[in-house]
Amino acid sequence: MGKIMAFQVRVRVNKNEIKVLSVASSSEEFEQFTIGGLKERALSFFPSVNGRFKFVYIRLNIDTGILEDSQTFESCNIEHLSVLIIVLQVPGGRGTV
Repeated sequence: MGKIMAFQVRVRVNKNEIKVLSVASSSEEFEQFTIGGLKERALSFFPSVNGRFKFVYIRLNIDTGILEDSQTFESCNIEHLSVLIIVLQVPGGRGTV
């Protein structure tokens, strides 16, 4: 099998759409990549929201619960081509963030 050139995760951005996000060029870099870094890059998938609100909350969940910004992919057992579900919350609507 060939060498992996880009380590990626797949991000579900809505019910019907999964996008691929390149996050690292080596396995070491991938393992140390943080959830906070992923959230920053994932904002590019929401161009109508990005820059429009002062506060945008992105939540990532796995079986064990909500992931914190400081956690690394390695500590969360996130692997190359894992599928992550992004929950985007913006101010307004029924509930407040």
